[in-house]
Amino acid sequence: MKPKFVLVVTDRETNAQVKHLGVDFLELRVDLFKGLKGVPGIARARRQFILRRQLGLPLILTVRSQKKEGAVKTIPETRKWELLQALLPLAEWVDIELSSPLCAKTVALAHALRKKVIVSVHDFAKMPPHLEQISAKAASAGADMVKIAAKAHSVYDFQAMLHFTLAHKGQKLVTMCVGEWGPMSRLFFPLAGSRWVYTFLHKATAPGQLDIHTIKKYLI
Repeated sequence: MKPKFVLVVTDRETNAQVKHLGVDFLELRVDLFKGLKGVPGIARARRQFILRRQLGLPLILTVRSQKKEGAVKTIPETRKWELLQALLPLAEWVDIELSSPLCAKTVALAHALRKKVIVSVHDFAKMPPHLEQISAKAASAGADMVKIAAKAHSVYDFQAMLHFTLAHKGQKLVTMCVGEWGPMSRLFFPLAGSRWVYTFLHKATAPGQLDIHTIKKYLI
């Protein structure tokens, strides 16, 4: 199965820069938008989603709020919930961290709106020893897609995630390593069964990401 390309964008990329890249999804990293405070911040974010909808691509709503899940700065959970409620009607997918206190209510809201949910697990410190259990827990939380990203310190960590991916080939699963093994994982794991590849145009939003031109050079 050919992997899908997810281009991660903020509010800095233009539609003109994106429209000819041949990607399958846009992930809007709302936590990296400028000027998110108050009611004007929500209105500004909504305008971004309306603008991106002109591209005709499925939109993934992502609001990282804690450092452990990849946020650059911490966002209060009350504010994150306000953003999710306001923006989810404008997206096709939402990404929520399994450990988030908002996970259950985000899944419920998304499915009530007939949207799909990515339940993510990030570990920027290590490779978790129980990938099977983590995946099962994310699936049972209501995931339409399970996404696991973890730090690989060695070839053995890389192999652990690769073997896990191969064992679940054909399932609704996205896997990747972060850190120095990240670039290699983003080239090999899609061949092993990881459904999507996350990429960027100008600036990486996670350690180990490869830009869209490099990814497409090797995976198309």
